[in-house]
Amino acid sequence: MKPLHRVIGVVLFILASVAAAFFVYAALSSNLWGDTFQALGANRFAALAAGLIVFLLVLLYSYTGTHRADYERYISFEGEGGSVRISRHAVRDFLAGLAAEFSTIEKLDPEFTMRRENMDVELNVTVRPGCHIPELSRMLQERVRTTLRVSLGITQVGKVDVLVQEIAGVPGARRDEPEAEFSGDMT
Repeated sequence: MKPLHRVIGVVLFILASVAAAFFVYAALSSNLWGDTFQALGANRFAALAAGLIVFLLVLLYSYTGTHRADYERYISFEGEGGSVRISRHAVRDFLAGLAAEFSTIEKLDPEFTMRRENMDVELNVTVRPGCHIPELSRMLQERVRTTLRVSLGITQVGKVDVLVQEIAGVPGARRDEPEAEFSGDMT
């Protein structure tokens, strides 16, 4: 659908540009302006057909653009028996559920991006006081990779970055301070 969407977009852009240039030129030339509207009045069927074609192109362009957005809400990959599509929302919720496995995590907010065949994961974490952050980050990275591979069948995991956003319950902690970041790649 992407190539069709692009082609229709280029055709519509060219049609709109030519029409705009023509009407500007016709408006500056008094004879051409009157002749244009006389010709359109005399050939109403041709004008109607041209208008309908442009309208259908706009509808098709809109359809191919919104249809493409539907696929972007899913992660798709080929399995042995066919293709599998998993909602991005479901993957996000699934990863957020990992917080229950770690007693030192107060909150886990996962984000991920697809880059070609790899999925890069970013985990925004709120930890409890007394947490050993480097060790927690390493264990969390390993757990995310294992969970994605075993439970969801996603084998191509790129980076898994852990960003500690806050240490819960620490007096004087301010949210506008620079965030502590520990990121790594466990390949």
